[in-house]
Amino acid sequence: MKNFTAVVFDMDGVLFDTESICLKAWKAVGEEYHIEDIEQTAIGCIGLNITDTKAFFQQKYGADIDFALYKEECSRHIRESIERDGLPLKPGVREILSYLKENGWRIALASSSSESSVQGHINRAGINEFFEVVVGGDMVEHSKPRPDIYLLACSRLGVLPEEAIAIEDSPNGLRSAHAAGMHPIMVPDLIPPTPEIEKLLYARCDSLLAVRDFLQNRPGEVQEVVRIPLEGLCNTRDLGGYRTVDGRRIKPHRLIRSGALLDGTKEDLQTLLTEYELKTVVDFRTGEERRQKPDPILPGVEYVENAILEEEAMGITRENENSSDQNAVVKKVIDTIGTNDSTPLEYMKTMYINLIKAPFSRARYRNFFEVLLKQEEGAVLWHCTAGKDRAGVGTILLLSALGVPREQIIADYMKVNEFAKKEIDLLMEELAAGKGKGNLGQEQADAVRLLFTVDEAYAASVFEVMERECGSVEAFLEQEMGLSAEKRERLKRLYLE
Repeated sequence: MKNFTAVVFDMDGVLFDTESICLKAWKAVGEEYHIEDIEQTAIGCIGLNITDTKAFFQQKYGADIDFALYKEECSRHIRESIERDGLPLKPGVREILSYLKENGWRIALASSSSESSVQGHINRAGINEFFEVVVGGDMVEHSKPRPDIYLLACSRLGVLPEEAIAIEDSPNGLRSAHAAGMHPIMVPDLIPPTPEIEKLLYARCDSLLAVRDFLQNRPGEVQEVVRIPLEGLCNTRDLGGYRTVDGRRIKPHRLIRSGALLDGTKEDLQTLLTEYELKTVVDFRTGEERRQKPDPILPGVEYVENAILEEEAMGITRENENSSDQNAVVKKVIDTIGTNDSTPLEYMKTMYINLIKAPFSRARYRNFFEVLLKQEEGAVLWHCTAGKDRAGVGTILLLSALGVPREQIIADYMKVNEFAKKEIDLLMEELAAGKGKGNLGQEQADAVRLLFTVDEAYAASVFEVMERECGSVEAFLEQEMGLSAEKRERLKRLYLE
């Protein structure tokens, strides 16, 4: 997580369940004035101060309705409701405020309501002691969605906006916090996030308790990546447990990445079948690779052939190594790199760029998502040969779609080098000993090690292509992977908890 030091709360709809009370009041008075669309107007005014609310109201209804009189009637309904039923705190308010104070966070409140109204509410609720700074909408020239109110709150706290989190429920408030340079967390109340709003968010949480858990878990602190303890499959892992930016986690025993399954022992395969309830295997290899090393057939498991690369487009990597003569493959790689006048690192980066740019590959990764969207229960396992390049890119795309932080995605990707280390070291020893067609020099050996491992630069090149072509990873997933907002939400419902 970035070096955050402060949290600034909105009030209405975040700390207090006032917006539902206000909406009922607007609807009641709207019926008296025979205004049919008043509910949409009321929602459009959420997050605005009184001046901007009046302007919005008059722009919609002109001078036909006296705004001052209308507002006074609404205020009367609200006062009567609060006097009758009290002003309810939202669930988790005291818990998150106590957690923040106990852990040294700076806390402020920035509301579009007047300062006196804000102070009255937090005093009656007995939570005023938590806030170092309180800013009302009448203390700035322009309230939300302009950034003024959040900039003033940060200034009075003595923190930079980029060091602060804003907790908001309304689009106007989120726009305000984002424009101020803060990191907005949305806790939706009456208005769900739109695609435009989602792009502004640092995180989305379903409640204040989820926000507390999100901050406690420190999403930027990378979780340990562990493999499934199988005897013959060194690079098979369950992605369950990875946290997402909205405070949720990937469900266990649902998403498994792997290398080819041929070397799995009977016990390994039985573990995947029974303990992990394996239902679908998605094979990213070409037809020739599948013929060389066919997957073992497990009862009740559906096998999906989804080659990421065309047969003639296979890059020269460990992924397409079918020869038993390791040095023959190595010589071909080194000759190719020499012909292209590029370093091994540049060669591999180019291969990854092709993986994410080639129309054929993109279509096959779209197919992968369609398989995932149909998987109601049990585990989906996807693999290539070594489980590092094609499976690695597929995992980058999937974890990005689920909202896993990039640091965690990179950590998962890089773990190949540790999980396959024993196998890679043995291979390098064989090459250095001169088995096959001759010895390797140190420079050649270093080049080959790059070929058989992964590098953070390879994953970075995938993110760079997505952002350069579409402006953001989210836009790439929507435009090139076919993940509409509805499909992405379904993906999260299926695989997050």
